[in-house]
Amino acid sequence: MIATDLARSLPGDAITVADLKRPNLPSIGNLNAIEADLSDRATVVRMLGEHDFAVGALPSRYGTATMRAAIEAGRNLVDVSFAAEDPTTLDDEARRAGVTIIPDAGLAPGISNLVIGRVVAEQGPPDELVILVGGVAQDPSKPYGYCVTWSLDDLVEEYTRPARILVKGAVATVPVFSGYERLTVDGVGELEAFYSDGLRTLLHTVPGVPEMGEKTLRWPGHMEAIQPLVADGTMVAALRERCSLDPPEDLVVLLIRFRRGQKWERVTMVDRYDPASGMTAMSRTTALTTSVCAQLVAAGLTPPAGVQPLEKVGADARSFEFIRERLSARGVRFEVPPVPETATTIAFRS
Repeated sequence: MIATDLARSLPGDAITVADLKRPNLPSIGNLNAIEADLSDRATVVRMLGEHDFAVGALPSRYGTATMRAAIEAGRNLVDVSFAAEDPTTLDDEARRAGVTIIPDAGLAPGISNLVIGRVVAEQGPPDELVILVGGVAQDPSKPYGYCVTWSLDDLVEEYTRPARILVKGAVATVPVFSGYERLTVDGVGELEAFYSDGLRTLLHTVPGVPEMGEKTLRWPGHMEAIQPLVADGTMVAALRERCSLDPPEDLVVLLIRFRRGQKWERVTMVDRYDPASGMTAMSRTTALTTSVCAQLVAAGLTPPAGVQPLEKVGADARSFEFIRERLSARGVRFEVPPVPETATTIAFRS
């Protein structure tokens, strides 16, 4: 989906998809594919050198290696792999090589970071911010209220890795599934939320915010039902069997809450499965974000050399508007600055 959107958006450029097995791509004149073992770093370095820049969408375990390969090849990289390692540790190497790496260019991290970067640039750091994000089945009565839209192996990591949050300006670690709360989103209904380890670069790229956390959103009852499956190692098999919906009618909610003093503000985005294109809300909000970030680089608006997560990209008004406007044209909409807590801004897809 990333490649298809890039090919249609950049008709004058050649887009090549490399994968272990040749993927089934739509027939677009400037889109082609090759087979390659991308677990081999030398192969990645060679292929990067044969192209102007790259988009990384590999499993998370290959993410950091791909970033290192981009630095070695001297090629810019937009990446959505959500590697477990901290990408900012490569910042010095990337700057010395004159390479720009935009990591975590998806939904959250991704759009969430972009919005936070713009809000902080315009209004200064808030006293507290909380990101709440999740993808669920549109129908809450489906098994576990869930729809499989991305790697279940990576979901296991989300449900087992302790969550890092900011407390009084210091990084603290809390158990996943802690910080439980229920909240209501207009047009969606009641959801539950619990801490997960999604802040990543935000832990140290937005100084002056003493309290910060990210929570996963699910339909009420999901956490209680899923925890035993996580504990006994049967979650992947259970979700693959019972939650691989056809059609994959999913729902994505992203809510970012900002507190300044006693006043809370919020930015909310809602997206749904698009039956016309067959694109899930998760793929729309993730893949289209990756594509638009790559288009930013193709348009010559490349951020300075180094590791540039989207909170840094969003601090630049021109780059922020470029990404926001192109996502909006694709039906993925959000508004900044945030609106009062009592007047939620929501973008719906029918």
